Amino acid sequence: MEDISTVMSWFSSPVYSRYWQHYHQAMAWHQRHRRAYSKALEAAHGPGFCQERRPINRRRYADWHAKEMEDNDDSSSDSEIECDVSNMEISQELRQYFAHTEKHREELKKQQQIDDEEHNSYVPADQDLRSVSWRSSSAPCERPGERRGAEMKKLYGEDAAKIMAMETAMQLTFDRNCDIKQTKYWPVIPLKL
Repeated sequence: MEDISTVMSWFSSPVYSRYWQHYHQAMAWHQRHRRAYSKALEAAHGPGFCQERRPINRRRYADWHAKEMEDNDDSSSDSEIECDVSNMEISQELRQYFAHTEKHREELKKQQQIDDEEHNSYVPADQDLRSVSWRSSSAPCERPGERRGAEMKKLYGEDAAKIMAMETAMQLTFDRNCDIKQTKYWPVIPLKL
C-alpha cells in the first residue's frame, strides 16, 4: 500500500505548478473584487451596510441579491416623482434627437414584425420540410424570376443565364435525390442554448 504522504502530495507536483499559479491569481482577483464591491456598497449606503445585509446562513453573493431588491424598490419610488415641465424650452437639437429616436423605434418595430414572421415560418426539427407548403393562392405581384434575373445580371453580367442554368440543374438534381431517398433534414439547433 502506498504511503499516505505520497497520495496526498500528488497535487504539489511541479507538473501542476502552472495550474496553482493561475488558481492563486484568480483567487487574489476574487478577493480584491469582493473588497472593492463591499467598499462601493459602503460608499453608496454608508458604513456597515454589507454586514447588516448578509443573512445568517451566509449565502454566497447575498449582498448582490439584496442590492437587486433595493433597485426594484428604488424604481417603484421613481415613478412617484413629479416634475414641472410647463416652462421648459426644447432646443432644436433635442427635437432632432426625439425625431431620430422615434424613427429608430419604428424601424425596430418593423424589424420585430419581420423577425416574428420569419420565426413563424420555421419548421420544427422533427417535421419534414416537404410537408410544409409556402405556396399562396394569391397571384404574384411581379413576373416570376424577374427580380432574380436582374440580380444575377447585375452580379455576373453576360454569363448570368449560364450560371442560373447551372444553379437550376443543381437544385433539380438535389430535389430529385431528396424525393427518391426521402431524406430527413438535419436539425439546425444552436450548440449554445
